[in-house]
Amino acid sequence: MLKLNNQDRGSGKTTRIIELMEEDELALCLVPYYEIKRLLFPKELQNRVISARSFENVYDELKGRRYTKIYIDELIYSNFFIAELFYNFGRRSDISIIVYGTDNI
Repeated sequence: MLKLNNQDRGSGKTTRIIELMEEDELALCLVPYYEIKRLLFPKELQNRVISARSFENVYDELKGRRYTKIYIDELIYSNFFIAELFYNFGRRSDISIIVYGTDNI
């Protein structure tokens, strides 16, 4: 499953992801920058937050982990990147990819 949540800036997207991750121990989050991980996510969740800029980095980070959901915090990633992520991970019926971001187009 691929789900996109297009919300305004400052509407609580990251806060919502944190709440969802606290409810589901098999959920991971993908952020584009390490600073987002370090500054916005609680320490107890940071081991499940991946900061990566390329698909290869994400793939390396996901090796050996158990997960059922991947939340993407921010639409800084290109549509192609999200499609590639979904194609390679989301096509497994038990993995959901859920994007929270702001599309200003």
